[in-house]
Amino acid sequence: MGGPEEFFHYLPVNDDAMRWGMYVTGAGRAHIPAAHAYPPPGHPSLYRFEWSQGRTLPEFAVIFITGGQGVFESHASQIMPVPENTVIFLFPGVWHRYRPDPATGWHERWITFNGETVHRLMRQGLLQQERAVRPVNDVAKLVATFDGLLHRIHTHPAENSILLSLRAMNLIAEAIEQTLNERVPAAAPASDPTRRGNDTLVGQAMDLIWTHSHRPLSVNEVAAHLPCSRRTLERRFATEHGHSLLEEINACRLSRARRLLRETDLPIKLIVLQAGFTSRERMRIAFQDQEGCSPAQYRREFRNSQA
Repeated sequence: MGGPEEFFHYLPVNDDAMRWGMYVTGAGRAHIPAAHAYPPPGHPSLYRFEWSQGRTLPEFAVIFITGGQGVFESHASQIMPVPENTVIFLFPGVWHRYRPDPATGWHERWITFNGETVHRLMRQGLLQQERAVRPVNDVAKLVATFDGLLHRIHTHPAENSILLSLRAMNLIAEAIEQTLNERVPAAAPASDPTRRGNDTLVGQAMDLIWTHSHRPLSVNEVAAHLPCSRRTLERRFATEHGHSLLEEINACRLSRARRLLRETDLPIKLIVLQAGFTSRERMRIAFQDQEGCSPAQYRREFRNSQA
């Protein structure tokens, strides 16, 4: 992920975070040089895409482009230029694709998020699929706000607290204000998997799990990336969070599967892969153990409750 200027993190999301009304799912910053392949590798399969195929997300995103230009296209708009100092808004369930101009590359800052509060902004017309690409009025102000949030996430990647959600809401408000000249009208603490702890090593383990568990990931692999033995890491992790590293890996995959079942129409066989399970049967067992039902029943019951 490069040095401090280039990174990405995908954050732990549990039911408490989802009930806050707005929650962050990921964030990052990258410099894409001219004639460089795009997008950068290493992202979970849910977030990867190729220009030839595009992508559909289960959540919102704000992408702030500086230092270059490119193009954007979605099902809600035709292909359109993305000049320097522009914000791209992405919407859940809307196919899209974007890339920098090979002649210029670009700098990108981004955050992915979701929640009922953001859907309210969309219903009020402050976020519009037809106006996904918007020029920024005060670039320096938005850079400062964005970088403040990214610094917080980069230094505490295992945290997904209500305070982080409030910081993200401030960024979204700033992005809307700087592109629309309008202002947005004016919970319980996080549970163990998303709380901020004092053990830096445990925080690094949490980041590895939540950023990379979309692929096969074992406890041994997590420990191998950190300067300690597996036994020491497991002891410190259990002290910090009250459960094991393996339970955290499984909880991460189950959390992503729940979100995708709730928020997308993706077939279950695809959710199995994007959530990081090794087979459909393993995901079924996890849901039966934690939810008392199959993934298909979970999706059906959730949608019946919403209806």
